[in-house]
Amino acid sequence: MALHRLQQITIGVPDTDTLNAFYEEIGFTGTSNSGAANGATNATAGSWGTHDRPDQIKLVEAPYRQLRMMHLACEDEADLKAAATRLDAIGVSYNLSQGKLTVIDPINKWQYVMTPEPVNDVALHDKRLMNFPGERPRVNQRAEILVESAPRKPRRIGHVVAGSPDPKKTVELCIALGFRISDSIGGGMAVFMRCSNDHHNFLVTPGPVPYLNHYAIEHDDFDSVFRAASLYIRSRDEEHSIAGPGRHQIGGNIFWYMLDPAGNFFEFFADMDQIVDDAAWTIKDDWDHTDSWSIWGEQKQPEVFFVPKDMPTIIQGWEASQ
Repeated sequence: MALHRLQQITIGVPDTDTLNAFYEEIGFTGTSNSGAANGATNATAGSWGTHDRPDQIKLVEAPYRQLRMMHLACEDEADLKAAATRLDAIGVSYNLSQGKLTVIDPINKWQYVMTPEPVNDVALHDKRLMNFPGERPRVNQRAEILVESAPRKPRRIGHVVAGSPDPKKTVELCIALGFRISDSIGGGMAVFMRCSNDHHNFLVTPGPVPYLNHYAIEHDDFDSVFRAASLYIRSRDEEHSIAGPGRHQIGGNIFWYMLDPAGNFFEFFADMDQIVDDAAWTIKDDWDHTDSWSIWGEQKQPEVFFVPKDMPTIIQGWEASQ
């Protein structure tokens, strides 16, 4: 496997301080740089992650909210050269130097950065004891979530979903970089791709202009997802809960979608399908888009997923930048 991890994403927003405070609130650790707001539009204005995986999300000032970069981890420099050969074949320019491959998406203008990194996963936390019919290991003690001193913290950025005015070309570029397709909807209308063992790390959907639909943050288990989401939305109005809880049919993960202070959708998730043998996985491309959202909970994907309320602002910002 060449690509093995989504290492980092960079998000551009007009006011990075709002997201700096948000990431600290939900349990990430990191740093903020308020000085970057003073005209330094490309300076790093915040960097957030966990103790074992720092710098998973970087923030920069931008005129409207947008995806700016995805950093992909591969195994070695041979993977960089192989990706470069595939990019040559589809006519996409790149820069390959000093152990790093950099590509500007010619359609969507976000950047892909690819570097060799050690293959590893996040550290394993103690599993919560759970009682099941016929197997009841938790005896004479209360459920852990009832007595834990503090909520469990988020673990990592798992995936990104973005809209593109040309999804097929965007997918073609991602495949050249080394992404593998896991599933698709509507004959390629929406394509789930992976750069790790996760069912998906990047989902591309149609959009009037390039835009960030949502990013997803993994938690340990369903208790962690539900508690973290509940803590976030209880102190806010009901519009901050976008969809959930539920369990996706595509990817299999538990989910809860919310609205961050910059207007991005974000997802807390756990228990996603893992694909460790490409030959053992059958790609399904005939999902019924009217009934493939969640096996329980809300049956239909909310309309706001396809048309975020700030889409006119994004369209105006995109057109002004061209």
